[in-house]
Amino acid sequence: MPNSQNLAVYVHIPFCTKHCAYCDFNVVVERAGSVVIPETVEAIRADIVRSAAELSTGGRQPVETIFFGGGTPTFLSGRQLGGILQTIRDSFDVSPNAEISSEANPGSSDVEKFAEMRAAGFNRLSIGVQAFDNMLLLKMDRLHSSEDADRAMRAARSAGFDNLSIDLMFGLPGQTLDHWTATLHHALACNTEHLSLYALSLEPGTRFERLHRGGKLELPDEDSELAMYEEAISRLTAGGFEHYEVSNFARPGFRSRHNQVYWRNDEYLGVGPGAVSYLDGRRFKRERNPRRYAAKVASGAEIAVESEQLKPAATLGETMMLGLRLLDGIRLSDLRVRFQVDPAHAYASQIADLTRRGLLKRDGDTLRLTHNGLLLANTVLAEFVSV
Repeated sequence: MPNSQNLAVYVHIPFCTKHCAYCDFNVVVERAGSVVIPETVEAIRADIVRSAAELSTGGRQPVETIFFGGGTPTFLSGRQLGGILQTIRDSFDVSPNAEISSEANPGSSDVEKFAEMRAAGFNRLSIGVQAFDNMLLLKMDRLHSSEDADRAMRAARSAGFDNLSIDLMFGLPGQTLDHWTATLHHALACNTEHLSLYALSLEPGTRFERLHRGGKLELPDEDSELAMYEEAISRLTAGGFEHYEVSNFARPGFRSRHNQVYWRNDEYLGVGPGAVSYLDGRRFKRERNPRRYAAKVASGAEIAVESEQLKPAATLGETMMLGLRLLDGIRLSDLRVRFQVDPAHAYASQIADLTRRGLLKRDGDTLRLTHNGLLLANTVLAEFVSV
């Protein structure tokens, strides 16, 4: 049974038309007519029912946020996505004002599908644009064009969505500051409510990582990447966005409620192949392969393939690391109550050193990153998980 009063639910849809060169998520390339797809959809629905029964103690668990990620959720039909969402509604006590989000690929989205999703109850879309530059999209193995992205956003608006987010990436092969500035200008012109900006990360096993290791992929240097990040902060905040998390910007009132669950290190249930859950201090991952996942769900077998019971000290460190990603920072007194440990004492040396270096600042009860700390966030945050 989760410790927190409300639960967040994540649904992983692993299917994609193509595996992008930079992606290390649990992705399965399938033909649209493959029998694996409906089998997986039904397994996800059964997984939801089973999980709800395991979590319920005298009543249905309240749910405030739901997020469909992938893979490509919009690889599925609107009817399939709506069916999964209805199963969540039938199994949990979903709040009337719950944030219900789905990632969407510009190449697998249209007005009809978005209208079906909106009618089913989805109220937020996160559109994986990645770049408004067709040359860069081609290098990334993306199947859509900048024009397709514009059409997807118009389709979302036509379907009634008034809460849209765009995902963009920087530090890409061949990308210059001028390319990035043009993409930011285009993004601002789209008048979306939210933007997520991610620096390219070379993850082991991806095509980009192999090419770079072999000297066949030239990337912007660290100074150029930092310049892109600072350009984004400057332009987006001047354009009316709140920079509320290291990689995320929102119009006032449109911060991602679901992602804040992760940054607060609160509990969440993940269903679907490869989905991760965090409940009662235990983090566990479901079977990644859709066929094996569906078979295990059908037989009632254990579907967790990796599991870790976190020790209190490790949980405190992770909560510090994740919470400091939020520009509002963390309230030390909240963590004292939650963990019965004074974080200012437990991490006294790290806080003192990072403060002396101008990377952290403490305002009374609140600890937060400075601007320089923001630029070196990965280095700063690692100090709280290496103890």
